[in-house]
Amino acid sequence: MLDPKMRRLATALSFFLLAPLPALAQTTTAPDIVVTGARPEQTQSFVTQLAIPAPTADQLPRWDNTICTSIAGMPARQGQFLADRIAQRAAAVGLQPGGPGCQANIAVFVTGESDTFARQLFEQDRDRFAYFASNNVSTLGQGAMDDFLNTPRAVRWWYVSETFGANGISLAGDSSSGGMSNAPMTRVTGTRLSGSTREDLSQVIIIIDARRVQGVQLAALSDYVAFIALAQVNPNASTSEYPTIMNLFAGAQPNASGPASLTQWDTAFLDALYKTERNAVSPGVQQREIARRMLGANS
Repeated sequence: MLDPKMRRLATALSFFLLAPLPALAQTTTAPDIVVTGARPEQTQSFVTQLAIPAPTADQLPRWDNTICTSIAGMPARQGQFLADRIAQRAAAVGLQPGGPGCQANIAVFVTGESDTFARQLFEQDRDRFAYFASNNVSTLGQGAMDDFLNTPRAVRWWYVSETFGANGISLAGDSSSGGMSNAPMTRVTGTRLSGSTREDLSQVIIIIDARRVQGVQLAALSDYVAFIALAQVNPNASTSEYPTIMNLFAGAQPNASGPASLTQWDTAFLDALYKTERNAVSPGVQQREIARRMLGANS
């Protein structure tokens, strides 16, 4: 279900949105996916390149439990394939697609003029991009916004995340007691110091340029979109040295030698991201844990 602002935007820009995804059964915990034949420094560099925190956040963000995807500007059959692929990849890391009536938190737009559309969407709904400062809400900042709006790409994306207490309670706390009764505190578990907060993705906006993705197989494009929808990925990461779906495009152009689906590195990365300590003391600690899990050292 679309909120009123998005419904008006979709109408004004002559796009249609698909029906929400049906709910899927909760998946059982899968075993770790291990990258073989890689050196520790390779996986660490891969993770550091890809997984970036917001300047104002203390952890890498991820979805908490449920996602809800909307697709605009794509033929219904192709759009449903894309939505189903995102749901499939989300289920693999323990997430559930939202049921009927869910409010979209992953919004995918397909347009032949993505450069113009990105600016129009931003100007008409800056709140959706969390452009104005708000307590406990994070983005990648003004430089990343300038890049999103002004850099031609086959696919571009924008993340909004929210900071919660480590136990998932809003940092606003209990308003009846001045907002402090639920405020989380740093704790020590054994010898391991854990942070007092965690970072949850709350909105991902993805814009696909239909002209620039011509010739790319829908399955490959869908996996690319699923990957960037499930993790806060650096659009300027240098990934040519690694076997990853991120090599499907080189800026605004398709890469003829790009992979046809998520690679072992990609699935291991996502699996590790969703198993790593959510309230780690720093993004660097999380990045190192993800790299270790990718190699199977932390299984």
